[in-house]
Amino acid sequence: MRLLYPLIALLCVILLSAVAHGADELSPFRLRFCVEETEYPPFNYFVRQDGIKTSTLSGYDIDLLERTFNPIGIDYEVLALPWLRCLKDVQNGSIDAAMSASLNRQRATDYIPSVAYYYLTPSYFYLKAELDPQFHIDDINQLANFGTVCGVKGFNYHNFGWRKDTPISAINSLRHLPEMLLKRRCKFFLARKEVLAGTLALAQVAELPKTLASQVSPHTQQEPFYMLISKRSAHKDLIAREFNKRVTEMQDHHELNALYQFHIQKLTHGDDKGSNSP
Repeated sequence: MRLLYPLIALLCVILLSAVAHGADELSPFRLRFCVEETEYPPFNYFVRQDGIKTSTLSGYDIDLLERTFNPIGIDYEVLALPWLRCLKDVQNGSIDAAMSASLNRQRATDYIPSVAYYYLTPSYFYLKAELDPQFHIDDINQLANFGTVCGVKGFNYHNFGWRKDTPISAINSLRHLPEMLLKRRCKFFLARKEVLAGTLALAQVAELPKTLASQVSPHTQQEPFYMLISKRSAHKDLIAREFNKRVTEMQDHHELNALYQFHIQKLTHGDDKGSNSP
């Protein structure tokens, strides 16, 4: 019997190890996506309840991920992070992909871009009272000759035509850019027109847009936005395949524009109870 006890103990260890290994094999993986924590409406933003921001994310991005991965039974989570950290975590593989990202040469090298799934208008903004109604520039970099130009830290303005050697004052949050004009800390700011409209609607500052003038950045086209997938993700091929497939299907059925309009209306009319898209 004394000889049997060690054998029984060894057998138990082997069996338990096999069971644990089998459980690991059967455990479903969970994808991780990140978005900008200061919100990027109507693409991602936090639901408000009675005017108070909750921790629940809503928006075009959130619905699109749901429509992509829920039907095929893949679990995922969406994290709101500072944008630079979001990109860094995707690059090092601790997060699988970032949503709502523009593309430049460096990002095309560092990440795997999805197909473009929406387009925005590069624009610049200023106070109507500050400049002549006929104010005009031929190159967006000329703005720096008239005063301080502001943008958001970590945002890519390459597709605006903005050069790296042209000075720009970077702040942390898109929603504070109009405030910087009012405080005379910026003469202009750069923003995508559609996102600024969503940001102001979310902040419920109905009077502020009346004080702003905007113009499209010269010699630019609408800017495509992408999911940036980590090259280090174990599931990069699956993510790219399924997301691109769903985006293409929705484009073919004109569902992407309907989803965008749904969230614009939701923000404009204060209907932010949750993400119940059509």
